[in-house]
Amino acid sequence: MTSLKQVHAYFDQYYARDYQLEIACGDSIEEAPKKVGTSLQHKSLLAAVTRAALWPLRISQFAGFFPISIQRQKNGVNSSSSVEVSVDLLATASILTSPSAWWTLLLISLAAFPIISFQADAQRFDDYSGAFESMGRNTFRVINTLWIVFGNGCPFLTRIDAILQRTKFRQFWTNFLEMLRQFDAELLSGAELSSKFGASLRRKFLGHAVINFSAFSVGLYGGLSFAVNYEGETYIYIMGILQDGFLMMLACFQVFGFTLMIFFLLVYNHCLGVILTKLEQGQNSNDVISKLIKLYKLVDDQVHQFNAVFNYKIVLEVFYNFMSILFYGYFLILFTKMQEIMYTLTNVASSLILMAWFVWLGKQGSEITEKSKEIGRKLAYVEQNVVHFVPVQKAGACDQNTNYNCYKKWNTLDCKIRLTTVSYIQSCPLTVQNSIFDLNLRMLLSIIAAISTYLVIIVQFQSVDRS
Repeated sequence: MTSLKQVHAYFDQYYARDYQLEIACGDSIEEAPKKVGTSLQHKSLLAAVTRAALWPLRISQFAGFFPISIQRQKNGVNSSSSVEVSVDLLATASILTSPSAWWTLLLISLAAFPIISFQADAQRFDDYSGAFESMGRNTFRVINTLWIVFGNGCPFLTRIDAILQRTKFRQFWTNFLEMLRQFDAELLSGAELSSKFGASLRRKFLGHAVINFSAFSVGLYGGLSFAVNYEGETYIYIMGILQDGFLMMLACFQVFGFTLMIFFLLVYNHCLGVILTKLEQGQNSNDVISKLIKLYKLVDDQVHQFNAVFNYKIVLEVFYNFMSILFYGYFLILFTKMQEIMYTLTNVASSLILMAWFVWLGKQGSEITEKSKEIGRKLAYVEQNVVHFVPVQKAGACDQNTNYNCYKKWNTLDCKIRLTTVSYIQSCPLTVQNSIFDLNLRMLLSIIAAISTYLVIIVQFQSVDRS
């Protein structure tokens, strides 16, 4: 019985044969496959995706999650020429040579401000406590302390991880570009589809940016207005504004935490969709099937690299959003009781926006797994341009002595390798995951159930807290 590890080895070795990647960062789009032709080079998947990548990369830089220099290169003779984004890490240079790294380090340092302002915050709470009389001041204090800890701790650790992953991301990005080049080289008929996909990506992330910047402004206003209305000592007033301002700025930047991950998952989904479309079109010659499996292997490698590069970031972002929605839910209940309409609406908007990006990310993860399963189901042995959907067990059922024709048909070396590959794809569908959980809609349902449970517990504690 072939082990799963051996199956993966067959898959990796056979379909990587004569198909090695050339790792080179910052290659021009003009070096993309020459047989595409000049008129189609600017409609290639590589050109469309790298042009659309500017939005999520710049947004992630602004939010402090991408401490890497971006070089915007135009290739061609006119203003409508395609754009490729090359990532320059300067791995041998100091981290201080990159302005985006400076910005990330600044945001990391801001996360430590509550340590400086802890005493002033305690005094401010005592002054404010009269407004929460008989409404659960102890509960409020616990929730507020947890928010300060996790609201600063998770962004701090996420940006530290981004700094540490700079070198690994360089290899990830160049492999990502090479995957797109190979799709252009092997599937020459998808120029129009690639152009539409690139335009769709730009529209989605433009809308994503507009919504998030609106939420950023509303959240920052809501956080600062509470601190500005404080009436007390000048020192405490200033420290309160700084603490709430820094905390809300970090919190608002977190709405962009999923941006770059969503971008890559959208591209993987598109690539899997292209493979699935080719299979459904019936273009199933032996050569076409081999090309599709090789392309699938590139996406498989990319998803595994994605899981490695964003491993801790996924955990921290999911945990942060879990705590944020729980926190906003608590204050939604509290401000409703206090009849603070503005603060209530702010918390409702913040909760909905965080949940929307949460669901978008989980949906992309689920679609990748489902498309991978569907590709595994459709892949089959090809004979005379006819696809036979054959269970993997059928090859083993053919005995040389009792049924020689069956044995000859299904036990050639190429057929064994193909069936082994299909077996691997069927048994190991692509999964967006980290060291703790799989990222999909099922996980989100569990998180929503957990948030609801904790909110019920908080309400029960608050109902008996008469402080």
